[in-house]
Amino acid sequence: MKQFFKNAFVFIRDNPAILFSLALIIFIPLALYAYVFSTVKSFEGAAANEIANHDHTVSDVLLALVSRDFSAKDAPDIAALQTSIDKIAANDTKLKNIRVIVRDGREYKSIAAQNHDAVGVPIDVTPSLNGESLIAYSWVNTNEDVVSEIEVAGEKLRRIIKVFADENGEVYALAAADISVNHTLDMITAGIYQGYFFMAIIVLLSLFLIFQHTRLFSYVGLSKELERKNTAKDNFIRMATHELRAPVTVLTGYTDLLKEDLAGALNQDQQKYVDRLGLSVKNLSDLMADILEVSHLEQGRTDFKPEVIAPDMVIKEIVDGLSAKAEEKGLKLVFDAANFSHKISVNAVCFKRIITNLVENSIKYTPAGKVTVSVAAQTAKKRCAITIQDTGYGISAEGQAHLFEQFYRVKTQENSGIPGTGLGLWMSREMARKMGGDIMLESIERMGSRFFVFFPLANK
Repeated sequence: MKQFFKNAFVFIRDNPAILFSLALIIFIPLALYAYVFSTVKSFEGAAANEIANHDHTVSDVLLALVSRDFSAKDAPDIAALQTSIDKIAANDTKLKNIRVIVRDGREYKSIAAQNHDAVGVPIDVTPSLNGESLIAYSWVNTNEDVVSEIEVAGEKLRRIIKVFADENGEVYALAAADISVNHTLDMITAGIYQGYFFMAIIVLLSLFLIFQHTRLFSYVGLSKELERKNTAKDNFIRMATHELRAPVTVLTGYTDLLKEDLAGALNQDQQKYVDRLGLSVKNLSDLMADILEVSHLEQGRTDFKPEVIAPDMVIKEIVDGLSAKAEEKGLKLVFDAANFSHKISVNAVCFKRIITNLVENSIKYTPAGKVTVSVAAQTAKKRCAITIQDTGYGISAEGQAHLFEQFYRVKTQENSGIPGTGLGLWMSREMARKMGGDIMLESIERMGSRFFVFFPLANK
């Protein structure tokens, strides 16, 4: 037993979510019991109040009936009694079998009744479900009125018999009436059924929730397995990039030495091979760096600690640094930050990577024309808008829909020879969003593209 509880404790400790299921298993039956118990008690109370009110009402009616029209016990006004009974029956349809009963020798007879055919007919007071035996009982028990539940033709009734006696305690008349309690019973039954209905709904809902919750245990296992695999993947990527970095660095160095030592000694084809070797080594180095950065982003290990910077100054440095690359392609690289005097709160390193990547892409995919970089403040929206516009190949609508996905590259005849990893734009937008900004795109094929980078303005 001790081992059982120990294993149970370990299981709960490793899977704390099971406490939710245990709480449901305990709480739901208690809630259902409390609900049904309170519902039944509520209806019982309502029914008891209604029946008590009816009893008092009927008793008052019978008292008024006999007191008014039975002024003399030896010479009652039978016609007046009958008229009163007829009026009462017409005004209150719930009352049934209203009668004024007297004793004639050993027989009991109605001298006035709601059912005119029963007047003068001896009443069979043999014990039965119809409650007629209560008449004989009431005649000899003058201390209190009689109230009892009876059944006539399958209908549940409450019979109220009011006793009238003289000053010597001798009974001279009985007034009796029946009132149907089917309505009250129906109300109680409806309430109980309603309670069962809601209880069934709660049970089904609870079973569904418990079933869904138990499925979470499999998800927990899958999540742990996925986390383990992601950790293994990230460790592999980190190890692989670290191990590959050294040989790639060596390849880069030897390629540069080959270019220097063999400059002018190579024919056109040989020079092309060496250039391709250098480009391939560079692409491999860029891919390794991008994959490592993606891993850092996905693991949350990229530093996004913000600082307040002047974006126009940082962008100008980036543009100045890339001007030589633009000139090599015969492009004009323009920077415009007229009247900009605001600051933004971002991580400076990540901000530089974003802008550098976007400007380099524009230069890379623009065969002729110019690339314009501008920065402006949208004070109404409290944000800084950086625009990188080129006159390059442009991007189709289909390409725009997938452009910011990992490893996606727009493939056309024009850009087929341009190297790239397909990770730069994804990383740029991820970093921008992590710092509260975003990147958007407008582009038309063969007319160029325009990237928008937004960051909130820093509070002054």
